[in-house]
Amino acid sequence: MSVTRLLRKLNLRPRTSPGSFAYCDAQSGSHLLFRWDGSGLTKSDEIVLFEEEGPGFQPLHIQGHLTRVLFMIRSGDVIAKLVWVVPEARCRDLDKIVFSWVRMWEAAFGGRFPPIEYRSENGSYLGSLGTSQNARHHSGPPLAKSVDFEEL
Repeated sequence: MSVTRLLRKLNLRPRTSPGSFAYCDAQSGSHLLFRWDGSGLTKSDEIVLFEEEGPGFQPLHIQGHLTRVLFMIRSGDVIAKLVWVVPEARCRDLDKIVFSWVRMWEAAFGGRFPPIEYRSENGSYLGSLGTSQNARHHSGPPLAKSVDFEEL
C-alpha cells in the first residue's frame, strides 16, 4: 500500500506522525499507542485512517481496529473515515466482519460509526460498508456523517 498514493487519490494532507496516535491518562500514568498503516487529514483537519489487510485476516484483529476507532473518537479525535485496503477478492469477506460489528454496535449504543470504505492495493475504490450485503457496489463513498459520541 502506498500511503502517498492514497493521500493524493483522496485529496488529503499528510499528518506529522502518519500512523501513530498516542494517548495518556495523567491520573493513572497509563499510556496507549495505536499504530495504523497510515492516515491523512481532510481540509477541515479531520482524520482519515488507512489499514491494510492481507488475505489471511482474522475477525478478532479486525474488531480490534474497530474498537480503537471508538476509543480515538471518545478521546477527542475527529475521524472522517476509515479506509480498509484489501485484496479485491477478499473485500466482501472483510465487509462481512466489519458490517456485522458496526451494525451491532450502532444498534446497542445508538450512535453512528464513521464512514467506512474499501480500496484495492492500488487505491481503486471497491465499495463501502455493506458491500457484502448486496450484489452491486456503491458508486462512490458514503454520504453519512458520524455523530458526536460525547452526546451519548
